[in-house]
Amino acid sequence: MSFAWVIASAAVVALGFLVWQGRHTHAQMRALKVVNKQLERDNGQIKQKLGNDLEQAHQLRDLLLRATDDALLVLDADQNVLFANAAVESLLGSHVVGKSLQETLQKTELDMLVQDAQMVGSEGMERRIELGRHILEARAVTSLAAANGSEPMGILVLRDVTHIQRLERARREMVSNITHELSTPITTIGLLAETLLNYQGKAKQMRKMAKDISREVDTLTQLVQEVRDLSLIESGQMPVRLMPTSLTTIVTASVAQLEALAESKKQKIWLDVPDDLQVLADDLQIQRALKNIVHNAIKFSPEGGKIRVSCTASADEVVVAVTDDGPGIPSEELPRIFERFYQVDRARRDGTGLGLAIVRHIVRAHGGRTWVESIEGQGATFFISLTLADEEVESAPFESAADPNG
Repeated sequence: MSFAWVIASAAVVALGFLVWQGRHTHAQMRALKVVNKQLERDNGQIKQKLGNDLEQAHQLRDLLLRATDDALLVLDADQNVLFANAAVESLLGSHVVGKSLQETLQKTELDMLVQDAQMVGSEGMERRIELGRHILEARAVTSLAAANGSEPMGILVLRDVTHIQRLERARREMVSNITHELSTPITTIGLLAETLLNYQGKAKQMRKMAKDISREVDTLTQLVQEVRDLSLIESGQMPVRLMPTSLTTIVTASVAQLEALAESKKQKIWLDVPDDLQVLADDLQIQRALKNIVHNAIKFSPEGGKIRVSCTASADEVVVAVTDDGPGIPSEELPRIFERFYQVDRARRDGTGLGLAIVRHIVRAHGGRTWVESIEGQGATFFISLTLADEEVESAPFESAADPNG
């Protein structure tokens, strides 16, 4: 009986252990399920956070790329384009992602720039490069190979500085032209003044020299005033107040100021302007523009010549034409006739070369156009267009400003 009792006791103990073990295992499984659920929730939250972070990173990248006007290309180690912003498309005019840099730009200087940037690492390299009609400031920056074995990448930034270069060239040309225009009258005044200091001749000759000095001073005064006015017009600091104005009044007032000059050359000015035309204009500014054109017509027309001022109206604008019977303008000179200081006959010194540039900017400020037609030896016709005034437009002025880029 004692042996049986031992076996029974052992069986009871074993059964108890099995029951305990089962309960413990069940508890572990429940705990494991809880842990798994928690892990699933945590993984979901992590994935969601990573997804949100990645989406925010993409949005930030796109925002930064849209915020810059520079063309930006991301390159792999073989100089293949991985990414390009919208500015690249507008500059190059084609899809570039997936293509090599050489295939995209066909410019060996840029290949060499990226290769040089790979040698210097994160410091980057910069160069000024011409691409077709564009002048570009190019900068390349590359990354070194990472410890995890990832390949280096590069960024190429292209900034279009064509307009800045043109402005710089225009500024240099303007300074050069002003210096040239000032040198002659200053030299003449200096020589005449020196002659007068030591002159002991007749009073008539002294008066002539004094008159020459006065003429050169007038030239300097006109040059300084026109340079100042042109600067104000171009920068928008000389506003144009547009009001419905009689075109006949503008033309008549412009020509009246030059009648004495025309009569001194026995010239005739014919006007062909309807009385019922109203244009949106700043009358004083347009008078100045027309006066400059008519003055040139008188200056270049021969003795006894004829100048004709006429107009043609369309649905929304009127074109004023000033025709002379002077020597005309060579065809190769026509595109530059409205440039600052440009003169067809450079041997003449009876003007500053700024009159037609002022005309162009005044008319542009009115929203109009200026152009010239001429056949050498057969005179020239200068045109300006102005907007017709709507009959319902009120008399309150509309203020406009010149285009500073014009």
